[in-house]
Amino acid sequence: MLRVLPLLLLAAPLAAADPAPEPKRVPDVAAFPPAFRAALGEHFEYLGGEPARVRASMGTAAAERYWYAKVRAKTPGRYVFAYTIQFAYPEIVTKNWRTSSSAEHTFRIAVGKAGEPRVFHPGGYGGSAFPHLNAGDTLLIPIHADPFRVDHRFEPMKKVPDDDAIFNILAERTDARYLKDAANPPVVKNAAADRTKLLASWVGSFGNRPGTETHHSLGVFLEFTAAGTFNLHGGLAGRVTTDPGVPFRVLPKDRPATVVMEYVGYIEHTGKSRSHTTSVVPPGTLEARVGDRVAVGCGGYGTPGLTPADPTKTGVVEALPFRDAPSYEPR
Repeated sequence: MLRVLPLLLLAAPLAAADPAPEPKRVPDVAAFPPAFRAALGEHFEYLGGEPARVRASMGTAAAERYWYAKVRAKTPGRYVFAYTIQFAYPEIVTKNWRTSSSAEHTFRIAVGKAGEPRVFHPGGYGGSAFPHLNAGDTLLIPIHADPFRVDHRFEPMKKVPDDDAIFNILAERTDARYLKDAANPPVVKNAAADRTKLLASWVGSFGNRPGTETHHSLGVFLEFTAAGTFNLHGGLAGRVTTDPGVPFRVLPKDRPATVVMEYVGYIEHTGKSRSHTTSVVPPGTLEARVGDRVAVGCGGYGTPGLTPADPTKTGVVEALPFRDAPSYEPR
């Protein structure tokens, strides 16, 4: 016993010094589906979800891991969907840096009537098309699931009036907006006439404050007339470029499309302060239908002084070989 007792005494402090288990710092995406489904309400049907990898950003931080929920829109209207997360940084981080405590993510979703044309403006504010999708289409909603973001809480889907102020800004993307300043004769050549119809083209001119230079921007408004896959590119006629254009998958008029919810309003809470940003997730190949319209920028040029556009400088829009861009990589 005299030899065993010291060993027991030595072992006791070691057991007491074992560190407390670290809190879970990776979100449990397996728990997302039931909570997400419960928040959807009656206007959307839950179709499933899967972990995904995509390079994007959320606020000022890089983002890579997501969970993509797949839902089908059942009813036209304007909807707001939101979720919150808590940050769970290691103690070594929280002791040495000022860190945020939580964040809110908000999606504003416009659903049009089945069969209604959508107007595309790739890279435009709020998403690449308005309405974002039509009733019967599938929507992919990206839920941020990088490490240190836990306790995801999905708020019930809210239906808001069609004349909601923020949706009014998004809804400015209409035929009338692009047709009102149509140039005659056209200032852009449609080299994709086998699959699109030119509805309007224009040149916008803006002089700088000193009056020493005027910038002229060309654009074109098209309607998709044939199903197919291609990259759509606009630019100045005769100018060589390596820009591959925007990948489109144009479906027959009666086919449902799949759409990524690109834009998310993001609010991060740090102490008593809040920071507001808008984050964007890459949409991948855009799915449109025959009858949808698209606005395409066709480059620009400058002229000295406050001078009108040069009629000899024109644009061209063309269909390039298709380069598929998956919206995300399953993981």
